[in-house]
Amino acid sequence: MSESLLSFSEVLLFGRELSDLKLKQKSVRLAVEIPAAGSLPTGFTTIDGVTVRLDDRVLVQKGDTANNESGIYKVVDDGAGAFNLDKRKKAQYQSYVYVRRGRQFKHTFWLQDSNTHNRQLFIEQDDRRRGRGVNNFIGDQFGGDARLARIYGFAYDGTYYELPEPTIFLVHGHGESATGGNLPRGFNLENTGGPDTTRQTARAPLDPSVSGVAAADYQMANDIRVWNYDQADYTIRMDIAAGQIEEVLLDVYFEYDAPMMSGAKVSGAKVSGAKVSGAKVSGAKVSGAKVSGAKVSGAKARGE
Repeated sequence: MSESLLSFSEVLLFGRELSDLKLKQKSVRLAVEIPAAGSLPTGFTTIDGVTVRLDDRVLVQKGDTANNESGIYKVVDDGAGAFNLDKRKKAQYQSYVYVRRGRQFKHTFWLQDSNTHNRQLFIEQDDRRRGRGVNNFIGDQFGGDARLARIYGFAYDGTYYELPEPTIFLVHGHGESATGGNLPRGFNLENTGGPDTTRQTARAPLDPSVSGVAAADYQMANDIRVWNYDQADYTIRMDIAAGQIEEVLLDVYFEYDAPMMSGAKVSGAKVSGAKVSGAKVSGAKVSGAKVSGAKVSGAKARGE
């Protein structure tokens, strides 16, 4: 992949997807509503104005009540050049389904509002936006294939930075392998003696488009994935603390010198206006970078 004029604004997040903390939502490509007395569409080639593809996932809502036909279906070949719906899947109660394409239902969210074993009811969420504005920058990030990942470091402007401690970020998709599938350089996938088919992209690093740097003195571990974002993109960051309740709760709010919050104003066991945000950096590690004339303002750094 070649460089572009916008490469300077890219932020590459390196980490692994969480397996024990999932967003309660599904994603489908298309959606269709059918009357309560109708039947599932058959022999079709388009849904909601979009040409369907084999193995597409389609959300079907029949009528306006819970029933045993509404659900998420898979598009299968009918053997005559068209498609049918098959293999109904059920969504969990109070979970969301996001629709990616469509003339009418593109970028819509649906709530599964039936708490029964087999009956499903999907309600389109027209009032998802809140507040006076209509941008909904954060809410829109939960659409599509959003998921949570533990991020260990990031690359920006030609430099790789290792986070002081892994942090959970909202990401999208499975990301790309930062290590070319964990295969050694020169290994031929088909074992035919042909040209190298691996892409050991972030261990030398060999591909700056994936690693984000031109040279490095680090080696990426196996199974690390990389997600590419623009620096102006919106996301959600979650800092996780584990320990005794005294350490992670009481010390934070009732001790001035608590390690997790400095300068908070506590009066009569009432905390007002305290702001906690990753401003305190301890033991940050920068690899493969030459820093000169760097300007830092408003940050407190320790342990350098």
